[in-house]
Amino acid sequence: MKKMLIMCLFAIFFVGCASGFKSFYNPWFNENYFPQEAYLKEGEEPVLMKTSDLDAKYREVTSRWYWCIGYSGFNGPNYSENAVYRSIANFSKEVKAKVVIWSKSYTDTRNGVFSSPQTHYHSYVDAYGMGHTYTTTSYSTYSYSIDRYDYSAYFFIPIPEKYRMQYAPGFTVANLSQKDRDTYKQNVGCKIITVFENSVAYYANVFYGDIITKINGRKIYTTADFVDIRNASNIGDTWKMTIIRNGKPYKISLRFGL
Repeated sequence: MKKMLIMCLFAIFFVGCASGFKSFYNPWFNENYFPQEAYLKEGEEPVLMKTSDLDAKYREVTSRWYWCIGYSGFNGPNYSENAVYRSIANFSKEVKAKVVIWSKSYTDTRNGVFSSPQTHYHSYVDAYGMGHTYTTTSYSTYSYSIDRYDYSAYFFIPIPEKYRMQYAPGFTVANLSQKDRDTYKQNVGCKIITVFENSVAYYANVFYGDIITKINGRKIYTTADFVDIRNASNIGDTWKMTIIRNGKPYKISLRFGL
């Protein structure tokens, strides 16, 4: 009886593993936004990778020429690793992701008590020989202790080669966030987010976290300045960049292309 009540408690208070990733999925692009050749095909199996450092693994996967198409995360009890793998694999096929990275991290332990009613049936015979019945209710109190975990997953598809030139010379950038400004003590520029493997930028030793402040003498205030220069560049053009790395300025020269 106690075991059954605890299982009911799980059903009421916790998200199921099978539905969790689907229920809390946040697509970053509209369905089929990317070319069809990039998505998981019928009969293919996704590659699933568990990691203890989701941010580092995310950068590793994107650097290998992958687009991230969405994220999912929820909090729940201690599901088995097999259950998590099955859940992610099944949902990956729905969104047609070829690669998924996921993590599981302990958050807290929930303790509490709950009461379960029990009905008792009674009967008696009165002084006139008449039979009567009545019921009473008592309550049994149970305690529980349940560990909870955060489950997180990123879903990826590969970037086909014919679509890679848009990322020349081999990296992506973003505007500085307030956290970046506080951390790097830098208000203007754009931060390098992904450096693609075996690209011009990769071999020029450009790194994640570098902040571009100038290209060919032009100041870079935001990503709009960077995009203007990239759109006006031709294959083989020289880029002389000034970057901030670990608080110090550096000069990097590279040829525009991949």
